[in-house]
Amino acid sequence: MRRFTLALVVVALVAAAPVGAQQITHSQLFPVVARTAGVGGTQWLSDLTVVNLTDSQLVVGTQFIIADQANIFDPTFPTRFTLAPHETRLITDVINTLFGYDTNIKGGLLVTVDPSLIEVNPEGSIILATTRTYNTGSPEGTFGQTVPALGWVINASGSPSYVTGAINDSRFRSNLGIASLALFAEITVHYKVMDGSGATVVEGSKTMPPSSMSQWSFADLGVPKADGPLTVALWMDPADVFPDPCVTQFPNMFLAYVSKVDGNPDGTGDAEFIYAAPMELYTCRD
Repeated sequence: MRRFTLALVVVALVAAAPVGAQQITHSQLFPVVARTAGVGGTQWLSDLTVVNLTDSQLVVGTQFIIADQANIFDPTFPTRFTLAPHETRLITDVINTLFGYDTNIKGGLLVTVDPSLIEVNPEGSIILATTRTYNTGSPEGTFGQTVPALGWVINASGSPSYVTGAINDSRFRSNLGIASLALFAEITVHYKVMDGSGATVVEGSKTMPPSSMSQWSFADLGVPKADGPLTVALWMDPADVFPDPCVTQFPNMFLAYVSKVDGNPDGTGDAEFIYAAPMELYTCRD
């Protein structure tokens, strides 16, 4: 029952997702939020901002998807807060404020006002939300990256997703993140890192538990330091791809991203967040 309920949220999220910088819908998924130390003295925190776009009071339910493990969701969404009509709320250090974690931890975040899950909310409940993950370890101030919720970057096909703009040199370091939206099974996601000429620098695969996310530094993936831009291709193993995701209630799906940080280890600690774009959009509708 728990996984079935989450599946409804994820499928609705993807089906409602427009192509754009942010999305307005009843449920929003953020692939990574953090409360953790990083390389070069960086200390990362995440803030969540949510706006109620209706004339009604809304109860907002949240779920934290802990990294590097399978997750099963509580359909009651017990971690909640209330927004007045048209209220915008900033929740600083969201992992600690909402979920009480004070140790090094990261993961994904699901935010919903879906009336089928939060029964006090009226039909037509919608929100707009975004997160900011930033380094607090610099005396000059915080430096960070905005991480929006974008359902259109989800890949349910056998075609690859691509992300470009990564750098792994003497100044910049990059990280690769993958979030599995396969709710009932492990999936294997293959990846290939390519240099500016298109030559393969390193390739491999990651087996992802159900409903999970993980992030790896390019160094951990075996990418050597070198000048020039890098592009990453990612694709699901053919054995995990459903022939027609649109006729399958809960297809296997994933999304990926690159986080690029100025500082390897010296530098500002400023970061960029870049989603991987799928060659084939998941455009199924309810």
